[in-house]
Amino acid sequence: MVEGPGATRNGRKVQVAVGKSFVATPRAPDIGSIHEEVNASNETAPPTLPHHLAGELASHKLEDAFTVGKELFFIFTLGASVTEVALRLHFGMNGSLNARKVKSSDLRKRPSGVAPWKQKNEPSLRLYFIDESRSGFGGASNYVIVEAWDTTVTFPVSVQNSRNKLMDLTSRDACSTLFNAQDVFTAIRQSGNNLIISDALLNQDIFPGVGNIIKIESLHKSKIDPRKIVSSLTDAELRRIIRHSRKYSMDWLKSGRAGNKLVYNQTVCGTCQGMTVKMQKIGGSSSDGNNNVSGKGHAFMSRVTFWCTVCQPRNASGEDDGLLKIPSDPSNLGNMIGEGNSSSKAAKTTDRPTAQCPQHGLKSLKLCRVRKGNQNTLRIFFTCKLKGCQYFAWADNQFSNCRCGKKAVLRVSKTERSGGKWFLCCALGDKSMKSNIPNGCGHFEWTKDEHLAPIRSMLTPLL
Repeated sequence: MVEGPGATRNGRKVQVAVGKSFVATPRAPDIGSIHEEVNASNETAPPTLPHHLAGELASHKLEDAFTVGKELFFIFTLGASVTEVALRLHFGMNGSLNARKVKSSDLRKRPSGVAPWKQKNEPSLRLYFIDESRSGFGGASNYVIVEAWDTTVTFPVSVQNSRNKLMDLTSRDACSTLFNAQDVFTAIRQSGNNLIISDALLNQDIFPGVGNIIKIESLHKSKIDPRKIVSSLTDAELRRIIRHSRKYSMDWLKSGRAGNKLVYNQTVCGTCQGMTVKMQKIGGSSSDGNNNVSGKGHAFMSRVTFWCTVCQPRNASGEDDGLLKIPSDPSNLGNMIGEGNSSSKAAKTTDRPTAQCPQHGLKSLKLCRVRKGNQNTLRIFFTCKLKGCQYFAWADNQFSNCRCGKKAVLRVSKTERSGGKWFLCCALGDKSMKSNIPNGCGHFEWTKDEHLAPIRSMLTPLL
């Protein structure tokens, strides 16, 4: 998930191309002037992507590149004129960007630091820039290649609106060097006072750069239930949330990795060590006061959210009415999200996976899900964490078959009433499948202990 820190780091990478001229498709190796780019061997570099940018950006120079929250903007100028055009990137869930300097002889080399599976796919964006100050007649040209994968590319966008967004939101950007906590506090009170705090933090016009992980962990650190309405929070509570959001964002920005996750995608609270983590898809409250924690209002704001019902009580008294209760008897935990984390030795022994890597043992075992679109999509399997090991074994042999004759797939509920409960269903009915059958064959059953025992110790909610 690309949040503000990731987008900001991508914006910093692109600075190497600022001030350089765009070229449609350089050739390697080039001979003659830098604009002719004649290729003696007739071997061209991969084309500019999206293809229409080759003509749209001809003779343009990258004048500026800046990040606002989760968005990255490129500002281009045409020659010596003041005419400007802008391009916008949004990295979504899995987007990434690579910017690198290369010589004309190395244009076809694969970039380093990019996952091999991404390099096999065509990027969403590929732009070439030439460093005219370091290129000469008869010599190899120096280029900068900017590539982005799994990224939404929008062109053209308003240059004025892009610059206005930078000016208006910089002081509230979670990763900005000009960050001002008072500006964020004022914006939340003025524009988000009737929202649930979960939505107010994710609103990019209020607090740009904050994503779901930052939201979840900062609310946990602040001991605030994500369903609370902003107007019910004291000034001290709201300032505490802003402070933790900023700190988590900056730590992530500096290290390049998300910080310690105490409740996000967890089954046991990292603070109180209790099996009290609740999972639910919430959000979608509206600014007119019609709050809807189930996400039925503004659906684009609805996110799977985790919180600890003990560390983040809904009421100041510590009572947590309206939440899914965790049974006090461990034997009745059933399908709850925290069921695989009982501290009893008996449970740990029972829940040992039946499979193990024959070469590297049980500790190297990893639970994964098939994501590629084929007949086994959404099934779960064991593999080895160690690089180069080819171990594979299905982890769903204990699951029943659906009426389609295929293995039922394991999913987790995200609703208010049953959030965190595991169930088995037909893969064809899953929302992630491109199927014309809404519910597949209709198979559905709540999981039982025998279904989860072999995988419980490795199970995570967002598997």
